Amino acid sequence: MGTGRTLEQAVRPLYPVLLRLLVIAVLVHRAHSDSACRVTKCNSEFVASTAPLNPAIFRDLVLYCRALRQATDCARRTARNCRGDLHYHSTIRGFQAQMQSHNCTHVPTDAPVEEFPPVRPGSPHEEHLPPMCAYRGGSNTVYRHCGLFGDPHLRTFYDDFQTCKVDRAWPLIDNAYLAVQVTNVPVAVAASHGFTATATTKLTVIVKGEVAECAREKVYQAQQNNLPDAFADGTRSGGPNGIRSLVLDVRVPGRHVEIHVRYIDTTIVLRQIGNYLTFAIRMPEDVINTGNFDEDGLQLCVKGCPLSERIDYVEFLRNPPQSSSNTVLHRSEIAMPKDMAIQKCRQSNVTDFYLDSCVFDLMTTGDANFTLAAKSALEDVYRLHPNPGRTHRNRTIESTISGSQTPVNSAPSRTLPRRTLSLYMLLISCIILLTNWSYFVT
Repeated sequence: MGTGRTLEQAVRPLYPVLLRLLVIAVLVHRAHSDSACRVTKCNSEFVASTAPLNPAIFRDLVLYCRALRQATDCARRTARNCRGDLHYHSTIRGFQAQMQSHNCTHVPTDAPVEEFPPVRPGSPHEEHLPPMCAYRGGSNTVYRHCGLFGDPHLRTFYDDFQTCKVDRAWPLIDNAYLAVQVTNVPVAVAASHGFTATATTKLTVIVKGEVAECAREKVYQAQQNNLPDAFADGTRSGGPNGIRSLVLDVRVPGRHVEIHVRYIDTTIVLRQIGNYLTFAIRMPEDVINTGNFDEDGLQLCVKGCPLSERIDYVEFLRNPPQSSSNTVLHRSEIAMPKDMAIQKCRQSNVTDFYLDSCVFDLMTTGDANFTLAAKSALEDVYRLHPNPGRTHRNRTIESTISGSQTPVNSAPSRTLPRRTLSLYMLLISCIILLTNWSYFVT
């Protein structure tokens, strides 16, 4: 009995201590629960709200950019609780890259969506094809993107980046379903570097009639300052019995045209920017593989430019020729100083290879329209490439500058996460508890 009273008397003073520790533990748990990094929730809500949208349609683009702004605001509201969380920082960078690639700063996201018309009736985005004209690629289809723009700069189906001379006519694509030919003309001469820069003045697209039940042969020919709103036969579509298995979509008259070859799930984008043309395409790999891959079968989008036709643009940017007093583009060594070209290209928000291409074009021609060509080409990448982030870096420094490409302040913060701090506080509380227990018992 005496021993029981002694133990009770020893433990009783410990009750307030235990109560305080319990309160501390509850408060710590609530603080952690209320202030945990919730950026995953922001990202999940964004993905759910944008899943049915097609940013290629302006009405959907407004909704997409609006959702991006809301997701960015949501993520930033939890910034205080996400220090040191790598997922948070990568999510923020991802939202910013999407804002940039979709040019959301110029999209009127505050305007009512009702002000923008829905997809045009009969648009290729809405129509359904019968089984005989539906692409049979399956869920495992691999898509490829190729683009040509500027002086010209080429991104092949296999993500090789090249700057080429390719004067006159050259085949971009030639397979069982489609042929595309490009014609370039000289725009600037850099004698000290031994090359003549060219730009595209003619693009010919031939949709072959190999799939007789779905399409007959159609030809589309774009020329300098002439981007037609129809195929050569005057039509805008093709297919049997009124089925539009081939569609010409005029996005901006005289400036932006798209060709949808639906039975091979292929999209072609043609633009007139300034005095020159740009080209972009998205095509399934099994369609690409129907082409001629012999040594004599030249396809720039597949094999790239021949070595003799390539320009070492990195060397040109590293050691540019001296400025010339002669401003005639076909004769001058350099039409714009490098620093000025870099500044103008950065203002257009182009990055990586597209920044280098923009700087190269401005230095060799002085034509500011080439900044728009590079920007449009980059936008086409984000829209048409199956995985643009795999090969594209958000680099805003031309590739000639040595050193790490890691962005400034990109190292993770060394601040302890709140979960770790909570565990430390609970551990300290337990130590205090044990210390007090030992004191009263002894």
